[in-house]
Amino acid sequence: MITSEEINAAINDVKPLFSELQNLYGCLPATQCRCDQPGVCCAFLPEMTWVEALRWIGVIKDLQEAAMREILRKFVEFYLTTPIHHTGCPFLIDGHCGIYPYRSFACRAYGLWSQTTGDNRTRENRRSRQALLQLWEQFGVAVPAKMVTFEIDYCDRTQCAIEKPMSDGQLMDILQQVYRLDQALPDLQTKFEAEYHSDFSFLIASLVLGYRKAILGKFAVIKEIVRQGTEERLQQMLGRATPDVLISS
Repeated sequence: MITSEEINAAINDVKPLFSELQNLYGCLPATQCRCDQPGVCCAFLPEMTWVEALRWIGVIKDLQEAAMREILRKFVEFYLTTPIHHTGCPFLIDGHCGIYPYRSFACRAYGLWSQTTGDNRTRENRRSRQALLQLWEQFGVAVPAKMVTFEIDYCDRTQCAIEKPMSDGQLMDILQQVYRLDQALPDLQTKFEAEYHSDFSFLIASLVLGYRKAILGKFAVIKEIVRQGTEERLQQMLGRATPDVLISS
């Protein structure tokens, strides 16, 4: 697993890369949501690179203690209750991004990909969720089928600030440059991708609960919610989300 000590050391090591990351983000044109349900596309957390994950942790560490405690609880709850509950991105506040300047590439590029690419990715995500439901069924947990189709169709109501939108090829080129930043920390990048599946909420939950307990705890919480309709285990685990989990001893 990845420890808080490793994370804090990594943040110090890659701080110069944060400005490079922001510069790459700046290559994407500004967009504006024309949807009548702002924030609905933020129901799930995007996959991200390791440097992006470190940037998010840096943002959390800069919060006041009460705000840090609250956001940690939200990420642990997001991890433990998905796919039963859809609380939305923990950074979402009243339909708006609470860390807009630091949102990930996936967030920024949403609505910029071609409709074909966006539709294909939506279908792939739904197939993955269908496979996840089947996995839960093997453990005796019947997750509502509606959770598969909860994700909205790919948005066609994003307004781009430039007249000619970027092509998928141009977007992919920038994304590859974002991924190259991870080469500064190859070992931790590999752990983040292989052990945490590039899932930021899983990373936070494992820091709070421990890697093994995060996995077992998720099964326990989901089973309790589905079978008993209660959340006692969840509340017990959320109580462990304190700011000191991000501070090296």
